[in-house]
Amino acid sequence: MTTQVQTVFGNTGIAATRQEHWLVFINLFVALSAGALASLSAPMMLAVLYIDIWLFANPHLIATYTRIRQISPSIKTHWILIFAAPVLIAAGLTIIALAYEAAGLLALYFVLQAFHVTRQSYGIARRCDRRLQVPYQGLPYFLIYIFPIWGYLHRSAQAPDSFLGYPIWLPPVPQELASAIEIVAIVGALIWSARLWHCRRAEKENSLFNSFLFSHLLISLVSYILINDITLGWLVVNVWHNIQYLVFVYRQQRSDIKKRNNTGELTSTATPRKSLIGILKRPTIFFSGCLVFGAIFYVVADKIGESLLWLGFPTVLIAHLIFNFHHYLADGFIWKRRRIGRPMDEVQRAN
Repeated sequence: MTTQVQTVFGNTGIAATRQEHWLVFINLFVALSAGALASLSAPMMLAVLYIDIWLFANPHLIATYTRIRQISPSIKTHWILIFAAPVLIAAGLTIIALAYEAAGLLALYFVLQAFHVTRQSYGIARRCDRRLQVPYQGLPYFLIYIFPIWGYLHRSAQAPDSFLGYPIWLPPVPQELASAIEIVAIVGALIWSARLWHCRRAEKENSLFNSFLFSHLLISLVSYILINDITLGWLVVNVWHNIQYLVFVYRQQRSDIKKRNNTGELTSTATPRKSLIGILKRPTIFFSGCLVFGAIFYVVADKIGESLLWLGFPTVLIAHLIFNFHHYLADGFIWKRRRIGRPMDEVQRAN
């Protein structure tokens, strides 16, 4: 069986692969550095948190809606997702808040955020997987899931009582269960490492896939296991996830860089020489647009939540979680649509 898949950020060639390697490791470095800075003091933690919210988290939510437009230019096609889903999410969150208050809301957010990050990593890994038929073909994807599961069970076994300044409740998990999953995850990672070493020559063509998988496993290990504080660990994985998503969405939308010829092969249509303004124009428009609209959404959610505080439950938290959960739902829908609807010349599997 052979597989041909476009690279994680939608480009090909040696130079593009090197660039994508740099993007993977720069993102990893930024996330770990953010965690290191935030661990220095409470004021530094707050500063890194606000930088993440305003520069990365809010823009990454807006980037989702640019992808909705990408899969279908008609709002009518997705009116339920765009208009009805937020109302249903708001109703569900209100019921949870009335029953369990902020602790229940954050318990739901923590598990869904971990699942969302994992699914995104799985989707991106699928896009940069160029392996031929090799032993343990599904092992890397098993590791993508098992490390966050181990991390979540480890956090639950710790039984933290606060998260982001709010009370939180995580389901009680015996330490023995977390330890058992830990053994499975570590053994799986060792098998994967041994296979990479054994097939190191054949794996050169798939080095981007291996680099991305390594970054996912390392971030999961650091964020959920090595960092004891639940908020600090969440901040590290959140910075990593937000930057990764923004870059991925931008690179996927650069339709002027790739063009398919009659054989289905990706060929570059970009102008070889561009001025600095020409190079910076597209990313500036995309990222500044996401930044501005993300800030607007954040302020609107804040104002709506504050205006409803008289109801006596955490409406500010609910307002922000509506946008987050709608992003999870919309993004999951987009991944599914792209997997079902994309042409066979993009992903070909021949037995």
